[in-house]
Amino acid sequence: MILYADILFAINFSMDFLALFICSIILHKKLNKKRIIIASLIGALFGVLDVIVQLNQVLSILFSVVIAIVMCLISFTEINLKKAILTNLTYWGVSACLGGVMSLLFSFFNRIFGEYIEKYSQESAYNGARFLIIASLTAIVSIIFTRIFTTKKDVKATEITIKFDKKEYKLEALCDSGNMLCDPILVKPVILVTCKSKIGKTIKTKDDIRKRYIPYSDVSGSGILKGIIPESVCVGKNKVDAIIAPIEKNDFAGYEALVPSNLI
Repeated sequence: MILYADILFAINFSMDFLALFICSIILHKKLNKKRIIIASLIGALFGVLDVIVQLNQVLSILFSVVIAIVMCLISFTEINLKKAILTNLTYWGVSACLGGVMSLLFSFFNRIFGEYIEKYSQESAYNGARFLIIASLTAIVSIIFTRIFTTKKDVKATEITIKFDKKEYKLEALCDSGNMLCDPILVKPVILVTCKSKIGKTIKTKDDIRKRYIPYSDVSGSGILKGIIPESVCVGKNKVDAIIAPIEKNDFAGYEALVPSNLI
């Protein structure tokens, strides 16, 4: 059977990109398209080289595992080993499911069109047509999954700029309609930031008249957040009046801040 490197590369790239894209949705991770494209290119290149070099089965599996780990590390910034392992297991599971779906679809379409293509084509054209069927199916599945997961209800993100203590902090923020926290006295909305962010660390060291105490309650319990009134806050290009409060959380699905949707 003749293998076409360019078609094989395109198929592997599409499948790797789709698998990483679905992983970001399942694990609620920040989607960085540039990183995922780079990771998918590496995966696709390995897929072609694996066929050309023809490594033995053990080495092929070993390199496949290593490449998968590298792809996940490039696509998603992991902060600990536990999350890195979970991400890789999710990626492998998604890849296996996609591979099964594509094999099923190819088998179905090959039964319908394969006999016709083989009858009226030369061997090389027939092999090329089979790969084109796979490539077309990959593109169709990619579009379907993208449309399913990319809707108006998708996660919205924005950049916020906070000026505090004569310094400017820029953070990537997640917009959340469920964040209805506000200062009970000033009645100002509260933007949550992670304690590990630069401004979060700065706020924790400050204790002046700008500090505000905001009661909160959620499924994990209740308590008091210590926030501050910044010199200014911009959500995107719009200046807003809000309080900034750090919270003991590593991130918000890969973002450093959580912005109430009414500030967008």
